[in-house]
Amino acid sequence: MPDIYGEILESLRPHLGNRAEAVMDEGLKRLGKRPSELTLEDGQHLLKGLVFRELQTRLRPEEARRVVEGLLARLEAQGTTLEALERGLKRFGLYLDWPEVGRLRALVNRLRQSPDPQLLAEGAHLLEALEERLEEALLRQAKDLVHLEEALERVRHLGGPKVRRLESLVETVRQAQQDGLLAQGEVEKARSLALELRKFLESSAVRAPTLPEIVFETQEEAPKHPTDVFLTVEEASELEGELVIDLEALPEEANQRIQALEVEEERRRLEELLARYSPLLERATVSPLLAEVQALLEAGTPVGEKLSALEEAFKEAERNLKAEKRARLIQLAEALRALPLPEGAKAPLESALRLAEETLAEGGYPDLVPLEEELKRLEEEARRKAEEERRLLAEKEALLAELSGKGEVFRPLWEALKEMPLEALPQGLPQVRSRYAELLKAQGEEAALRAKLQEARETLEALRLEAKALGLEEAVAEAEALLNRGELPDLEALRAAMAEAKAQARQAALRELSRLQALAERFRGFGGEGVLRALEEEKAKPLPDPLPIARALQALRRRLEAKREELMTRLTAFFQAHAHLGDFQSETARRLRPLLGVLQSAAEKLPRLGPQGLLQVEKTLGQAEVLLKELEREKEAAKAVLQEIRGADLEALLGVFDQPRAPEAPPEDLARLRLPGVEVLGHLEDPLPLPKEALLELKRALDRLDEGLRHPRKAAVVLLGEKALVLSPYRGRTLVALLERASLSAFLQELAS
Repeated sequence: MPDIYGEILESLRPHLGNRAEAVMDEGLKRLGKRPSELTLEDGQHLLKGLVFRELQTRLRPEEARRVVEGLLARLEAQGTTLEALERGLKRFGLYLDWPEVGRLRALVNRLRQSPDPQLLAEGAHLLEALEERLEEALLRQAKDLVHLEEALERVRHLGGPKVRRLESLVETVRQAQQDGLLAQGEVEKARSLALELRKFLESSAVRAPTLPEIVFETQEEAPKHPTDVFLTVEEASELEGELVIDLEALPEEANQRIQALEVEEERRRLEELLARYSPLLERATVSPLLAEVQALLEAGTPVGEKLSALEEAFKEAERNLKAEKRARLIQLAEALRALPLPEGAKAPLESALRLAEETLAEGGYPDLVPLEEELKRLEEEARRKAEEERRLLAEKEALLAELSGKGEVFRPLWEALKEMPLEALPQGLPQVRSRYAELLKAQGEEAALRAKLQEARETLEALRLEAKALGLEEAVAEAEALLNRGELPDLEALRAAMAEAKAQARQAALRELSRLQALAERFRGFGGEGVLRALEEEKAKPLPDPLPIARALQALRRRLEAKREELMTRLTAFFQAHAHLGDFQSETARRLRPLLGVLQSAAEKLPRLGPQGLLQVEKTLGQAEVLLKELEREKEAAKAVLQEIRGADLEALLGVFDQPRAPEAPPEDLARLRLPGVEVLGHLEDPLPLPKEALLELKRALDRLDEGLRHPRKAAVVLLGEKALVLSPYRGRTLVALLERASLSAFLQELAS
């Protein structure tokens, strides 16, 4: 662990002397820690608060800020090396479509060429953001895995290549989840296949041009209408292409279930799109379509092709954004090249522009605002340089004209000024003014000198407050000293220095705001939107102040930790309450079961999750808590029913089994056919709660049909609205089943196996 205490102390000694130890001791007392226990976050807290205030008592504000910023960069880089960034890049390099990965790759490439503490610090922040994003994505993948496992259990009995393919994909995703990796492609394929099979299972039948089963409509006589042709689950599962379901032919209830499955899958796809393209949500080509899709899904209506159109809109917006940034980078480079400044002054911005180009080429979104502001500063510097040259020449001409009218005593000074070249004027003019003041005194022109000095004093007083705010107290003090000695200071040079200091302060503030903006983006949906709006307003000010933004983000961090603790408490209470329910089973318990796996995974990841991850956990936990309360009510109701049953009542109920009844098939004979939705199951020869004569008549009609077609039948199905009646030869007897139509396909598959 890096020595945070020692690093700060040694860096403060040149500025604070022995006072450095007292300041650090005070900081330790406030934190309640020993020197060896200081973390990087503790060091940052001390530097931005106590240390910065102490430095301001010894240094100019701008110098104090530079000392603190340098120390912060060194501390952040101390725990991060190029090797650490390379390891991080190797881990996250799989996710090529993440903009942060593109930026990290560009940073690593640049740092391999030359070390830079600020770039190392940015790399450390990127790794932290990528860790959060990966944990959030793994949490979503855990939800996907639970969903896929549940879907697989529902459709496993169908058999066939599609189910086997789904099993293989689920196993791949399960292994990736265990390894902490994302299997994005496999998840998408598995979910698509699971949806297809679930829809087929819910529909019970699919239109096809074959005649594997004859399904009679309910008529006492032979059907008068053309026979409906359906494809059974067994045969449909052997198809390799997409299953096409005729929704119009389905009952309303089955249609609604299929629609619910589609909406659920589309909501998940939308969630993935929002996570992937979060920086593009407010683009003009995206936001209207996004709002429409969200409204439809909120209403429970499938959006169909609109979701694909939205994905394409996101991709197009991303292409446009990159094209805009690329064009702007070209403009910035051309403008920089045209500036009449020394190459050394332009070199830092040239390097930053190349890094931005590399970031864009690697798939990242470089922030161009600091680069644009740096170019503005350089343009302002070039303009000030040109104006300074014009000012010096104008002042030279004015002073020459004034000296020429003063007589022969001032002639040598006039000649010296006349021969002075432009590059010597910044140092030569103050000397000429000083000698001029001395000559005025010697010639008895004190009144003229006093007037000039008074004018300069008033001008300096007007500049004093702004100059001190920019950290130019020494320059003000020097000008005052000259005035007190009766000499004229160069106030135009002071103005130029103030403009330069203001530009540098703005550039430093914008760099810090850019760093804070990357952090605020991670808090979207968690209060970060307000911070981002305030940040944009701050950028528009002549001299931005990052401190309010930093404080707002610190407040969000505290809120984040409070939310983390709250969720941990709620999760603990949830698992304890669920454990008390034991093995109580119901439909609610079945709906709750998938959420349990997700919440168990979330509890393990909770300390590492960022804002978006915690929001996911809170949403899932809220759903689970509602189901848990419902399950508790169901268990209490079941207990109440059991308590109402008296011993005599129970004996009466049990007496039913003592009554004579027809022999039943052995449990192993029909037990596997007792699927959900099967209401009546037995043999035609046994007593059944169905009209036996009608069933015998139907069997005889089917036998005659067999003789006429000269083809022994398998199962015959009669559709009775939402019910289905099945008659089938079964182990030498005739099987009869009355079941829900939605369970028909699964029943036929089990019957044929």
